[in-house]
Amino acid sequence: MRAHERHMDRPATSVDPHIANADAPVVSDAADHVTEARSRARTMLAGEAHLGAVDDWRRAVVSARDALLVLLLAWVALHGFGDPPYTPYLLVALAIGIALIFAISMARSTFAQVQYYAAEMDRERNEIRDNLEHELDEVRELYAAKGFTEPMLSEIVRTLSADDDRLLKVMMEEELGLSMFHVNHPLLVGVWNFAGALAGGLGLVLPLVWISPNAAHIWMPAGGAALLGVVSFISARATQRGMLEFFTVSLIMAGVTSGVVYLLARGFALHAMPTPTG
Repeated sequence: MRAHERHMDRPATSVDPHIANADAPVVSDAADHVTEARSRARTMLAGEAHLGAVDDWRRAVVSARDALLVLLLAWVALHGFGDPPYTPYLLVALAIGIALIFAISMARSTFAQVQYYAAEMDRERNEIRDNLEHELDEVRELYAAKGFTEPMLSEIVRTLSADDDRLLKVMMEEELGLSMFHVNHPLLVGVWNFAGALAGGLGLVLPLVWISPNAAHIWMPAGGAALLGVVSFISARATQRGMLEFFTVSLIMAGVTSGVVYLLARGFALHAMPTPTG
């Protein structure tokens, strides 16, 4: 979604009364409106914690890591229950299901992001068209809070109000804290995350179909660590940060959670064992 909006019709002289009255105090409801708008944005984005201007393939790397960790925990739990013979096939089915969940979740979140952004852009566009003076009061309030004073403050307001697209962009970014950036189609985002989660999940559990349970005891921790290394390497290259940081954090998460899950699984398995009679 790109912010290439057509100019809105309004009188060319509509800015002059406001600029002429630059020394007048800013109306109090301008600050209240900015506060309310930012609160609305925070409320929406808090429910979509993974929204943001992040490349889809980087999201897919995170999905691969998360799917890998979930499936490792599932295997640890099954190992705690005695390695039932259907373990490999159950984990393959679970890998596909997890990939679908991640795909649907990310596609839905991206759709919500696009819908919310479009709604807020329409809201701001209508407010600029119908209540320009109030919007300019908000611009003055925002830039006064940044430390600008007269006559620079009036010049900023005059410059921004001379172009509707520019004013709309400023109000979206400064009032709501929403930056304008390209967002791929939700279906494409879902496909990327499905592919990432499926690759990470099946890369870990698919070999279990062909190897023995004893070999699985070696492959799962070793293969899991190797795949986490690959994911950490890609994440490090994408963010220009150290691979060791990503890898260490992932290993700690995997080790701690696996230990807890295994202990719980063993405890539940022992509790569920039938008591010998006689």
